[in-house]
Amino acid sequence: MQDVAVTARSRVPPIARAFLRYVGRSPDPGVVPVLLLRSEVDADIDAMTERMFSDVEVELERALAAGEIETVDVGTAVRFDYDTRLVLPALLTLGRLCLLANDVPLLRHVRDVDEELARESRTTTYNIVQALVDGDMRDAINDEEYEDFETNARPKSRVAARAQERLSENVSCWFESPDTPAAVREHYEHAVGLSEGHQDDDERFRDLLERYHAAEGEDRSTIADEIRDSYKFAESADTLELFDDDQSLPYFLTQYLRVGILYEDMLNMYEADLDVDLGHEFKRAIVLMVIAAQVGLDDTDDYPEDRRTQLTPVTAELNLAADQETGVANLRDVVVEYLDRAEACSPDHLTSMAIEFIRQQSLDRLAALPTSE
Repeated sequence: MQDVAVTARSRVPPIARAFLRYVGRSPDPGVVPVLLLRSEVDADIDAMTERMFSDVEVELERALAAGEIETVDVGTAVRFDYDTRLVLPALLTLGRLCLLANDVPLLRHVRDVDEELARESRTTTYNIVQALVDGDMRDAINDEEYEDFETNARPKSRVAARAQERLSENVSCWFESPDTPAAVREHYEHAVGLSEGHQDDDERFRDLLERYHAAEGEDRSTIADEIRDSYKFAESADTLELFDDDQSLPYFLTQYLRVGILYEDMLNMYEADLDVDLGHEFKRAIVLMVIAAQVGLDDTDDYPEDRRTQLTPVTAELNLAADQETGVANLRDVVVEYLDRAEACSPDHLTSMAIEFIRQQSLDRLAALPTSE
């Protein structure tokens, strides 16, 4: 029966289901300009990543000429690409800034557009996209995970290192520019510091999962309680003002420190660089959406590899539940609750449609998880 359900959902792509479901609930003519805006900011982000990786390819050509790397096919130019799914929040923030600047298709012809904000928003987005990809590459290199580095040059480890070094240099140049407020660097370093601290937590949580699998009977039940207390329902010693109403959500603190804080500080970097207020509700929606996507998409995809080695909300639920079917149902409830809250505080159609798209993708991935061992 599960396979039938998955097949039925798969007949309609998630992006189409998301659009139809959202428009069906929100028959607002204002959706049309926002759909056109989404197309524009998509094109903007594509152009930014192409420019960014073209710069990386120039750096790799220098490494090729110096004999530090070689191409698989002799005599061919170096090609480089990298998975950039993580930049969706930057895309949505650029869209949000376009809305604030009145730089929206159709509407820009009948409203006063803040040309400076529209222009500077794109410059800031380019720099922030570089910072996001630089950080993600650095984490991948530290974990010796090179599958997201797409290149015809070898060795991949050296190619990855040179690519990351180039982006890091570009980010440093942005921070050191006299036009860049000091608060931009401060928010970035705050995120990096917490992210690096989370690496230590990863070791502790891996050990917790390992002990859980090695234990039996009452000892295993005790460790299961420890996972619930220190991972699923961990409590923060600090006040998280933006998320006062969300700290009781399952896995909130651990996932906030894992991915949420990175994007909260990304949004803070935007505000500092552009001297603009994105709004608490928008920032809260983005962070809740990011956590839901991490669980419903990335962690769900990685479950077969992570099952006995990495403690994530997915491995926690599927290990601790009475049976696999209950665990999958619990996961669905967790992801949907995060997305419901994100949607409730989303201030614009662009963000709400992205949340609905992630909902449909996540439901597909969760429905494909096995419900029995």
